[in-house]
Amino acid sequence: MMTLRFYIALWAAKCAILALRLLRRNATHYPGVIALKLCPDFLKLLKKPQTIIGVTGTNGKTTVANLVTDILTDQGHKVLSNRLGGNILGGITTVLLRGVGVFGGCKYPMAVLEMDERSSRLVFPHVQPDYLLCTNLFRDSFKRNAHSEYIQSILKKGIPAKSQLLLNADDLIACGIRTDNDCSYFGVARLPNEEAGAENIIRDVSACPQCGHPLTYDFCRYNHVGQVHCDHCGLRSPHAAVQAVWASDGVLQVRIEDTVHSFPLTGDNITDIYNTTAAIALLTKLGLTVEQIADSLTRCGIVKSRFDCVKVGDKQVIMNLAKGQNPIACSRVFDYIRKTPGKKAVLILVDDAGDAATTSENIAWIHEADFEFLNQDDIVQIVAGGVRCQDYRVRLLLAGVPAEKIGTYPKEIPAADLVDFEAADTIFILYDVYTIHLANGAKQRLLSRMEGGQSNDR
Repeated sequence: MMTLRFYIALWAAKCAILALRLLRRNATHYPGVIALKLCPDFLKLLKKPQTIIGVTGTNGKTTVANLVTDILTDQGHKVLSNRLGGNILGGITTVLLRGVGVFGGCKYPMAVLEMDERSSRLVFPHVQPDYLLCTNLFRDSFKRNAHSEYIQSILKKGIPAKSQLLLNADDLIACGIRTDNDCSYFGVARLPNEEAGAENIIRDVSACPQCGHPLTYDFCRYNHVGQVHCDHCGLRSPHAAVQAVWASDGVLQVRIEDTVHSFPLTGDNITDIYNTTAAIALLTKLGLTVEQIADSLTRCGIVKSRFDCVKVGDKQVIMNLAKGQNPIACSRVFDYIRKTPGKKAVLILVDDAGDAATTSENIAWIHEADFEFLNQDDIVQIVAGGVRCQDYRVRLLLAGVPAEKIGTYPKEIPAADLVDFEAADTIFILYDVYTIHLANGAKQRLLSRMEGGQSNDR
């Protein structure tokens, strides 16, 4: 039952949203914090949409949640989402209170909520997803997330019994969050011409999670992602009811149960293939037809905050998210860069914005990321910008990159002046989740030089 304290918290939070809008701020987190401080039971009492869809995981949850939201909206559904940010308790509280009126009535029948995997234990007691998709579980920031099995244990303990799970069949750690929940799987089959082995430094699943004996990888795509079996106890990667089987020339073919369907391909990176396949699996579970999903995918794609490409004459500048302190996310981007044809230059701006002031973050992740992928003849230059630029220089030298290819500058935006764009066909700008503003500044500085024809004028 809603109390006077609840209504005071609701109205105060609504006023905070309005005030922040007037200040041209997104108001993604603070209003929810206010509501919870004024009424600790606020999230429990708050009216919620009839259908709640949660998307969690280490990498890809923002892309999948936004893609699902966009397609549902495109198909005429009224959807509440936290696409502007705020995937922890305060942010989720904010987006849900946005969905209610001044008297507490819910105005949305459906919500798609990106949920931080570590913070989920605080959310699940009061926001119980009807559907919960887990993209993957990988190593992330040591300071925040410790290790992937720790995050797995948080999810496993907290997931509500009512939630229908959609899990990545190619990731045994993500599969391990299943308890007695109704569960289905998505994945990506070995694609034509895809190499059988992975070259990564780290692999977090080498022993069977069921009996502890060594696992056999029938196919390893990268790190611990692939199809495996245990010769001792018979454990196998689960069957993927929704599985991508072919991706090329802008077309993604996905097998749903026993039938293969074609969809527009939103990106040619393997992570894009996984994210699109995950979204398709969730949308079919929600009742959308293959035709509806394919039709909407022609109009919906990856948001520019994750990937963007600008043409300048016969050259291109690509902005690509590469989550700092996340070795697997960075390795995936490095792998994508080395497989991109032509001569390339790379500008690395992945310092964590919150830690940059104190440089207190454990930098061990840099030595777990596969910087060796950047040691290629067609990668003609690598520039590192930010307070840890010398750490990246050391790592690149350890990876075998010649010293003459490496440039460093302790500020992100001026680092763009070191990029020799005349020597490259494609310039990649890599940035962390919270440094996109710096990356945009560096991009504009680089584009100004390119359009003015100035090569190196720092």
